[in-house]
Amino acid sequence: MGNAKKVSLDPIVQESLWRVLRDQSDVVAEVMGREVRLTLVDPELDEIANEIESDPELREVLLASEQDIQEGRTYTTQEAIQFILKEHSV
Repeated sequence: MGNAKKVSLDPIVQESLWRVLRDQSDVVAEVMGREVRLTLVDPELDEIANEIESDPELREVLLASEQDIQEGRTYTTQEAIQFILKEHSV
């Protein structure tokens, strides 16, 4: 969540917000004439995103994997395991 301030809301407001957010993970709402972004935050996803951002090699591998998928190159689990063992064997 970075530098975001965490606040507690009364139960009625929480229920109203949940009705809006349960089907959408990111919503822009008008509050007192200003636009406010409401986003569901999953600490595990934040942790994964931070790890990817802080590890250039991991980011490169994930981008290459995404490109492989877009270009129709997919691999079986066994092929992936063999590749990993080959690339990281000591």
